[in-house]
Amino acid sequence: MSERERRLALNEAMLREVNERVEDMTKTFESTTGTLEIFCECHDPACTERFSVPTNVYERVRSDPTHFLVRSGHEDPTVERVIETHESYVVVEKNGKDAKRVVEATDPRESHSE
Repeated sequence: MSERERRLALNEAMLREVNERVEDMTKTFESTTGTLEIFCECHDPACTERFSVPTNVYERVRSDPTHFLVRSGHEDPTVERVIETHESYVVVEKNGKDAKRVVEATDPRESHSE
């Protein structure tokens, strides 16, 4: 894996962790909106964009450690492929065995199957 691919995967994994904390806080305050306001999980470390995603979609995406939620237009076809398209965001899957290893190793949810 190139150093660039490793950095991109680690940045996306870090943002996934931030969004896990956002979800925890939403649950703590017993949000009843059915949506989460999350940070874009794209590879750009300067990106601070946020968008709303239905909680059930967020949970489904989080069930696979190779899937990430990014703002439409923020996907990078050199390291990921779009697997779902929504109005303001897309779901991407990391490409490549090495990148998948990085995002799986940094998955904050331990319940996924290998």
